[in-house]
Amino acid sequence: MIYREFAPHPQLAPYIECYWKADADRPPFRDEESLIPDGTIELMFNFGDHYASIKDGSRQPVKGSHIIGIRQHALRISQTAHQHVFSVRFRLGGTYPLFRIPAHLLANDFWCLPDVLGKDYSLLEEQLFEAATDEQRVQLTDQFLLSRLQFDNIPHRFLQQCTTWMLQQESVSVADACRVFGVSYKAMERRFNQVAGLTPTDMLKIRRFNKAILAMYSCRHESLTAVAHSCGFYDQSHFIREFKQLSGTTPRHFLKEQYTIVQVIQPALAARLSKSYNL
Repeated sequence: MIYREFAPHPQLAPYIECYWKADADRPPFRDEESLIPDGTIELMFNFGDHYASIKDGSRQPVKGSHIIGIRQHALRISQTAHQHVFSVRFRLGGTYPLFRIPAHLLANDFWCLPDVLGKDYSLLEEQLFEAATDEQRVQLTDQFLLSRLQFDNIPHRFLQQCTTWMLQQESVSVADACRVFGVSYKAMERRFNQVAGLTPTDMLKIRRFNKAILAMYSCRHESLTAVAHSCGFYDQSHFIREFKQLSGTTPRHFLKEQYTIVQVIQPALAARLSKSYNL
């Protein structure tokens, strides 16, 4: 597989984490993969084969270019051998000043591109398909999104200010944020749902969950219990319960699932994971 990331235009950086491309012409590492909650929305231009969404044991094709909405739990997919994708990975709340669509309406599912965003994005898809290089695709996407960006979007600015403050605190509650920003809990929740597609509580859970995953991959902790304590979970039971709620599996089983991929892509990391957690 070939995977590359590209930085967006500086004016788009507050809204877009990166552009990325993935190309593969061989079977995937596993028949099924999990798209875990990470606070992002993806706008995926798919020029390869369709893949499938797996729900309750049944497979539904995800056809053509599409949006992967904000996730409050893991989505299961079945990959194909021929992958050719160019994608926009939005930061938390980053779609709202561009799409003008409440983010909670796009949560926990896959959405066909023309059905949600209309013919303008379909025209961009055609241009990206015909582009000769990845750099041309980046330039085309920059130009397109800059022309649609609503600068100084007030709801998005509130979300940025609030999340920045909350994530700077060593220990924080939603009630603390409500007091600092002078809004009621219901108003805070409504604004977060509109722009980010998550409640403030969901956001804090997802950030802690992803912090735990990074801590596990760092192999700097002597056990999963130590990971739990370092990331602010009350105890091991709290860590396992919340991790399973968001990923669909336990921390140890999650590492075992990822181990096959890591062995191929980063064998040195795989060796450290195996030694640290007895995989």
